[in-house]
Amino acid sequence: MKPRTDALINGALMAIGALGVVDNVVVHWILRLHRAVPGEHALAVEWLLVLASLLLFVVGFVRERHARRRPL
Repeated sequence: MKPRTDALINGALMAIGALGVVDNVVVHWILRLHRAVPGEHALAVEWLLVLASLLLFVVGFVRERHARRRPL
């Protein structure tokens, strides 16, 4: 891919991942405004969402590190 496309994808992955973590931790757990899903499985689903968000962030970060090390 082109460097600009790589940077866009990597930035989007990191931004979506960070937003997912912040949303789940702040809105769902600290402020308790709402749950991701109703019912007894809400906490498990929210943990899975946090883990998926962290995974997106890490994938974007690792891709960006590799892209910056690659010569143009």
